[in-house]
Parts: sequence; C-alpha cells; structure tokens
Amino acid sequence: MSAKTASLESRIRQQWDQLSLHEQRLADVLLAAPGQLAMNTATELAQSAGVSKATATRFFRHIGYESYDAARRQAREMQNSGSPLYLQAAPSASPFGTLIQNHLEKEIASLVNTYRSLEDDQLEACVEAIAGARRVIVMGWRHSQTIAMLIYRDLIHIHPDVRLLPRAGDSLAEHLAALGPQDVVICVGLRRRMPALETAMSALAEMQVPMLYISDVLAGKPAKYANWVLRCHTDVNLIFDSTVALSGVCNLLCSLVARSMGKTGSYHLASIETLHQSLEELE
Repeated sequence: MSAKTASLESRIRQQWDQLSLHEQRLADVLLAAPGQLAMNTATELAQSAGVSKATATRFFRHIGYESYDAARRQAREMQNSGSPLYLQAAPSASPFGTLIQNHLEKEIASLVNTYRSLEDDQLEACVEAIAGARRVIVMGWRHSQTIAMLIYRDLIHIHPDVRLLPRAGDSLAEHLAALGPQDVVICVGLRRRMPALETAMSALAEMQVPMLYISDVLAGKPAKYANWVLRCHTDVNLIFDSTVALSGVCNLLCSLVARSMGKTGSYHLASIETLHQSLEELE
C-alpha cells in the first residue's frame, strides 16, 4: 500500500510517536470512530477533541494528507464501501431507549421502502424461472452467503435440485460447468462484495445462464450481468447494515416459488417429511 492510499488508522499508528499530545488527543477521537471524519468539518472535529482548528490542520498534514479535505474524501469512500469501522458513530449521549427506538424506526423504514421498490412483473418473472428451473444455484461470499443460506434452506424443501456455493474444498468451475439456460443462479451481493462474484456472474452470462441478483441499493458492477435485480435497503443508525429487508424479500421470494411450483413442491416437501420421520432426524 502506497503512502497516498494508506488508511487513516495506519497513518496514525505509523506516526504516533511523532505526534504532539494535542495531536494524539485528536488521533484517539478518530481511532474510536473514523466515520466522524466524513461527517464533520475540521472545526467540529477539533472541538470534539478539545483542540484548536490549527492543531487539526497540522495533524492531517503530519500524517501524510495534502489537506483535511483529502482525508475527508478518503473517509467518505470508506463509508460508501460499507466499512463497519467508518459506519459506526461517535459514542452517543442519547438515552438507551432512544437508540433502540431510532433503530426500530430505521429497520421498519428499510423494510417498507424495499417492498415499495419491488416491481411485480420482474418479481413474477424470476419466481417463474426459479420454479421451472432444472437446477437452482444460490451463490454468495462472506456476509452475502448468510443471506444465500436463507434462500437455500427454504428452496431445498420444495425444489429437487438446489445447491449453495461456494463450497469448502471445491472450485466454482466444478459446479458451474454443467449449467445452462435451463438453470437459474441466485446471486447475493451486498456491499463490500468480493471480486469473485462479478467474475462468476460474467462467466455465467457468457453461458447464457439466467441470473437473479439480490443486493443493497447500490448494486454495483455485477448488476449488469443479471436478468433480474432486487435491491434492498440496508441503511441503519448504528454500526452494522440491516438485514431485515433482505430477510423479508428472501422469505417472500421462496414463498412465491413454492406457490408457483404447486403440487410438485408439495410432493417434494411431503417426501422430505416422510424421511424425517423414518430417520428420526427431528424431535
């Protein structure tokens, strides 16, 4: 990593011993919540640390930025990328109950706004495609795979051939090579996506495999390869992105697929239940 692209945290740690006591006070404030840099002016940041604006200006030059604005631009880029470190707010003096109420209201808003953005024709088209697919692949990396797992766990009850990727010990090529236009891949790509997602979707597009892409509002580059895109609101007031809307949309999607499959899905589910009993797998 070059000096110009080094993160705020690494710059502070590298220069810590050379910082004055006042600069170290400002550094402590920033290390506790780097996202403040994206939201506050230099004057506001200096006041929160109890130092002068001149100290703040010297501090940012001392750690290698051309100016305060240059540091602020980098912080905003980190926020937009979804870094939890830059999304967390400074410690709030708000009552605990107020934090909970604000969080609830934000979650409800995410759910409502996501459902309002759904397009009936698009949702119906991808539901019919999944219901009629020979094979369904559900794919996601990192925290996106947690959402992919929700979809997989529901679809496996009604569809005879559903697979979750990536799998430990396997390459993608070993699973994707057999796919074609008669299959469907459901791709989950939340922000801070791994490059492997776009690479895989590009290959699948060349193979003419239909794809549903489930993402946050800023769907990113992979969206251009998908036949259908469902965007979910994930913004919150606290540190971690919301998954309420994602969970709701996934539940809706799988429930509509089950409805579309009708007796075929019911027969498959009945066979699973019979085996559960004979194998004594569940209480």
